[in-house]
Amino acid sequence: MPPDSIHIRRSTEGHAPLLKSLLEQNNLKAFYHHAKTALSELNAMRRHGTMTREGACDMLWSLYLISGAPMYEAPDYDSVQPWPYKDERDNDIAAKSGVISALSIVDTKQMSRNLGIHEQRLKHLHAAYAAAIIKRLKSLHLPDFGKKETALKDAIIRFHPANPDGNVIGSDVKDYEWTHRWNNLVTFSSRNSMYHSYVSKIMEKRFIPMLVKYFPDQAGEVVKYIRKAGYGDGEVLDLIDRTAGYNSKTAYLYQGKSGEEHRKKFHQKIRNSCPDVSRNANK
Repeated sequence: MPPDSIHIRRSTEGHAPLLKSLLEQNNLKAFYHHAKTALSELNAMRRHGTMTREGACDMLWSLYLISGAPMYEAPDYDSVQPWPYKDERDNDIAAKSGVISALSIVDTKQMSRNLGIHEQRLKHLHAAYAAAIIKRLKSLHLPDFGKKETALKDAIIRFHPANPDGNVIGSDVKDYEWTHRWNNLVTFSSRNSMYHSYVSKIMEKRFIPMLVKYFPDQAGEVVKYIRKAGYGDGEVLDLIDRTAGYNSKTAYLYQGKSGEEHRKKFHQKIRNSCPDVSRNANK
């Protein structure tokens, strides 16, 4: 859903035009390098309270482009060719995370005034972008890849002509074919872990408080965007527990029979993990 879907004109200045051009050229390396610069400058603009109408317009279009941009193609661990993005590390994943961080702290009231757009429309746009990013990374993560990785590494060692120790493969550039296969596998595994760690350690912890702030006493809206982020109904309250927790601001999300039962389990879990709290509560 591009910003012009809520009547925000396309940015002609700032970072968005260059980001769009780099995407059209499919130059992902340059795109994500510039995305890092854009996110840094946009955050500085927000912190200093210097965001103009043009700046707000550029920010939204930039975040839209970064959130929807293709990610680096996964390393092919069967290939003897080096991964073309081996020097880029996690630039693409970090940029997606940076979008959610930026969205979670932006002053929607000020931005709505700058743009002449109803604040609630901005909130829905922001929530949709964040949900789409999380869903994408969740879909890329392979939870059981660790088991497969062990077998693949064993196979590389077993079929290597010299049958060396696993610590040796991947370090000798002269051992071209096996070095790249090994390094591609290690990189694939590393990125697979990053998909999960970025979502669970950063994105979720920005996303849920943002939804609670955006939609107070609107449990249906919060749950709608959690589902859009790729979570099933049985995961919703667990996600809220580990990010926002049960408190006066989130109590409305625990309404109904299932919410009450979940809240009791949540408090019991806290008592079990903190026996001193439980003993004091029973005095």
